[in-house]
Amino acid sequence: MKRLTIIFLSLFFIAGLAQASPHPQRLFQKDISYKEIEGATSNYQGGQVEVLELLWYGCQTCYRVQSALEQWSESAGSTIQYQRMPAVTQDDMILLARTYYAAEVLNVLPKTHQPLFTAIHDARRKMQSEADVIEFFEEQGVAAKDFTQALNSNYVNGKLRRARIMSTRYAIQGVPSVIVDGKYLVDVSMVRSPAEFVEVIDHLVNKVRTTVRKGS
Repeated sequence: MKRLTIIFLSLFFIAGLAQASPHPQRLFQKDISYKEIEGATSNYQGGQVEVLELLWYGCQTCYRVQSALEQWSESAGSTIQYQRMPAVTQDDMILLARTYYAAEVLNVLPKTHQPLFTAIHDARRKMQSEADVIEFFEEQGVAAKDFTQALNSNYVNGKLRRARIMSTRYAIQGVPSVIVDGKYLVDVSMVRSPAEFVEVIDHLVNKVRTTVRKGS
């Protein structure tokens, strides 16, 4: 995936913020509003539906959609298992992916997640080097030594490898993308607004649950 693709999809999605009417439910169809991942099978056994958000801190659209996704995941409650994973499809996404996992291993991710987005997209701070990221985390009360150790830890290296593999397996073309039940993909090229993005995800969660109940 080229940088141009990410920028194009982000601008497309942001432009859709002004469109108030999402597609009605009847138009939430495969290859129109979502894709079915080739070769994937459902893991759902009647409990929580797995929902995985793939993001990148450098993506403005990921920042803009966070609030809508968080509100939806809270309202869905125990019906879903909501997780995040940095998308890694090109080399310049690696640093911020490592940063995500470093915050996770330091147990500060809930504290730093939104502020890092805000610093990049509202304050226009550059996060292009390890020194840039270290400075930000020091401002959040994390010692430079601790952050550097976490950033280069075996834990982060392993998580980064997995993020690369999963980004390729899911054929991620743009961020944010959401995977429902390991089987369905919603990306920003298929929707017009954050509201519609969430509605399609919700539709797929219900589709998974309904399919199991019908036994089909």
